[in-house]
Amino acid sequence: MDVSVVVVGDEILSGHVQDANASFIATRVAHHGHRLRRVVIIPDDPKEIAAEVTRELAGPATLVFVCGGLGPTHDDRTMEGIAAALGTPMVELAPLAARIEEIVASVGRAGFSHDAFGVEGLRKMALAPAGAEVLPTSIGVIPAVTVEHAGARIVILPGPPRELQAVFTETVEPRFLEGTGVALWREEVTHRFPESTFAVVLTELQARFPSTSIGSYPQADHTLIRIAGPLEDAQNVAEELRAQVTRFADSDEGKRLLEFMSIRRHDGAS
Repeated sequence: MDVSVVVVGDEILSGHVQDANASFIATRVAHHGHRLRRVVIIPDDPKEIAAEVTRELAGPATLVFVCGGLGPTHDDRTMEGIAAALGTPMVELAPLAARIEEIVASVGRAGFSHDAFGVEGLRKMALAPAGAEVLPTSIGVIPAVTVEHAGARIVILPGPPRELQAVFTETVEPRFLEGTGVALWREEVTHRFPESTFAVVLTELQARFPSTSIGSYPQADHTLIRIAGPLEDAQNVAEELRAQVTRFADSDEGKRLLEFMSIRRHDGAS
């Protein structure tokens, strides 16, 4: 299954907040054997939200996560944008409305006015695109919902990471991810040569084993290569790569290159 993530938030685009949700979702999606194809960050503008959701629905993703912009203030307009993309009205979702009215009643019993607690803003959080279903969670009033459209599923999640992770692990994973993908086997190979030394080898391995994902990541004193894919293919890639690294490391040229790299790293650190 192909997955995409749309992160909504002016605060992220301005650099005031660092997004943590896309990386969390990416990790969980990969754990269940699916591919995250795209992550995009957009502002709290309903027109841009509508345009981006429309774009995602026209693409290969059949599961689209939209994160953020579900709160009680004027700049929380994600539901509005998604409703526009789907061509549906905004409606009040009974489970959310009931929970919010419980809060309103408790506020009244405590002697606070509606204005003091911003009740109208809270009631706004019960609105969602028509046809949406509430995703329950054990903490607070979180207006997380899901809606299907044209063969794709949209999952709309809160922006605060604690809330997103709660609804994701409690509801999203069991319903939409667990048991639906192909389990991936992961291997890691490291070497102390320049990253470019095995660039051609990696290109050839990727072409021979297209079901695997091969990534090369240079570190301070070595290169880390991560391999993920079906068990047999991932193991074959790792075995062949390790053999090539060992063979080159044992060659005269490989030994001289390792010595050369060691001197360069030492000189660079001094």
